Amino acid sequence: MLSRFKSDSSFGLLDRMPISVMICEMTDFKIVYVNESTRNNLKKIEHVLPVKVDALIGQSIDIFHKNPEHQRRLLSDPKNLPHRARITIGGETLDLTVTAVIDARGRYTGPMLTWELATEKAKLEAETERQLQMLDNMPLNIMMCDTEFNITYVNKTSVKTLAPLRHLLPVAPDELVGKSFDIFHKNPQHQRRIVGDPTRLPHAAKIKLGPETLDLRVSPLFDRKGSYTGAMLNWSVVTANVRLADDFERDVKSLVGTLASASSEMQATAQSLSSTAEFVSERSAGAASASEQLTSSVNEISRQVAEASKVARAAVEEAEKSDRLVSGLVTMAQKIGDVVALISQIAGQTNLLALNATIESARAGEAGRGFAVVASEVKALASQTAKATEDIGAQINEMQSATGNTAGALKAISQTINRISEISTAIASAVEEQAAATKEVTTNISSTNQAVGQTSDAAGNVLTASGSLARNASELEVQVDKFLASVRAM
Repeated sequence: MLSRFKSDSSFGLLDRMPISVMICEMTDFKIVYVNESTRNNLKKIEHVLPVKVDALIGQSIDIFHKNPEHQRRLLSDPKNLPHRARITIGGETLDLTVTAVIDARGRYTGPMLTWELATEKAKLEAETERQLQMLDNMPLNIMMCDTEFNITYVNKTSVKTLAPLRHLLPVAPDELVGKSFDIFHKNPQHQRRIVGDPTRLPHAAKIKLGPETLDLRVSPLFDRKGSYTGAMLNWSVVTANVRLADDFERDVKSLVGTLASASSEMQATAQSLSSTAEFVSERSAGAASASEQLTSSVNEISRQVAEASKVARAAVEEAEKSDRLVSGLVTMAQKIGDVVALISQIAGQTNLLALNATIESARAGEAGRGFAVVASEVKALASQTAKATEDIGAQINEMQSATGNTAGALKAISQTINRISEISTAIASAVEEQAAATKEVTTNISSTNQAVGQTSDAAGNVLTASGSLARNASELEVQVDKFLASVRAM
């Protein structure tokens, strides 16, 4: 076979081909031909080959297989050809294509192997497969389309996510590959303009699918040369998020509004409290001043009352002395009256004796004339004495009446002074109680001033806190808006 093949005019053509070619015969599957490309490529992996490259001709292909019977059965029947396989020799990977060599009579003369070193290709394909598996199994919904807007890939997560939405889709989720993405849009020209121009990507949008809301992220895909090859769609069902954002906005913004209103009311209350505290402080200061003046006045009144009590006591003592003197004077006047009465009695008796003497002298005649003169004189003296004693008695009676009135007046004065003393004592007691009450008022005013100061400080703290609360409420509203924007953008 080898001689026949070498005489064939195609030998030179195969030798110049850029692909690697090997030919073996049917009888014992010995290698009868390797072209130049085969030699060059096998030289690169000669270290993993069972024989040297230059010694390949005449070797059986069995040296490349652990179980050659399988390959012999496969290659013995041209009906099994062409056959493609990937084998590993050492750490190298080869992609093989086995075709049947047919002679001019149509007879199968042996297999021809074309192959290429696919180690890097296999690694790339393995990496691609790994990445495809990652895309399939990752918890993200991924779709891809080409530049003709045909869906070329739908990962398993997308199929699973779309299954509950089957009734809203134009086709089943597992039948999307190969369909145009136009089936999802009423006016696909808008989407085509966006996806067809990589400069407009990435692009984000939200679309409605029945009652559901879908969030889309479209990113461009490029090959190794940087040419745009299509778009990748990352999407998710965000109906719950949209509803959550709406509910959150309604509830939290209402709360923020209430908080802002409460902070405003708190500020107003704090300002009112501060004003009231200032007003009370001013009034307390006035009350404290008045209390001090009242204390001073009470002290002065107390001093004056004490002095009045002292004077009243002295007046009582003097009145008592005067009463005693008047009493003595009344006694003496009574004694004088007694003496005057006695004198009046004596004068009466003297007058009576003078009258008797006159009568007797008249009886005596001339002899009694001198005695009559004396008797007349005695009578006149007795009359004068009686008159004088009568005048003295009248004076003494007037003096007794006056001293009696004086004694009564002194007694009334003494009683009045005693009453004044009692009133002064009561006033002194009342003034003492007033002083104690004034002192307590002063103490309470001082405590009130302290409480007002604390209230003013508390009002200031409340005002500061309410201002901070208002600022925090505003900041919270800003943060809520940012949060809602981020949630709705998810």
